[in-house]
Amino acid sequence: MKYHKVTPREIWDKNKLLIVSAVTIITLFFPTGFAHELGHILVCVSNGYDYKLTVGELALKTQCSNTPQPILLYFALGGTFGLISSVMLFLLPIVRKNKGVVIGVSITAFDHFLKTIFETVQHNGYVSNSNVVLVIMSIPLIAFWFVLLWFFSQRSKK
Repeated sequence: MKYHKVTPREIWDKNKLLIVSAVTIITLFFPTGFAHELGHILVCVSNGYDYKLTVGELALKTQCSNTPQPILLYFALGGTFGLISSVMLFLLPIVRKNKGVVIGVSITAFDHFLKTIFETVQHNGYVSNSNVVLVIMSIPLIAFWFVLLWFFSQRSKK
């Protein structure tokens, strides 16, 4: 029995949307995460407090030296800045021309949208059970990713 050796070109051709969207998501993780943390920093600094920006557990984190007010604005502005920075990428023609990049940017924007909701509405749970919240947030995120992959792959067949 002969086996067909799968070439890298065949892998690329069958998984192009998945690969490009995954690389886009990974590439945008820290830049949009930095914009997210700038939202928190803005509220912290506007209250006259010091902040500490750290990288840990594959994420950026801002610690304000005191509780900034209004506290809901502090929680909400992080995700909002991340969402805005993600959505603004659609202004670039190169983003709109590549379906894989559109998917990746859409997933990044949706991720920050979810973070805005969870950080603001469920802040105590978000901070104290961050691993559980990450799993809960990942479910709609991955589902949305697969829906977009399916949608754009169907469009390219027509």
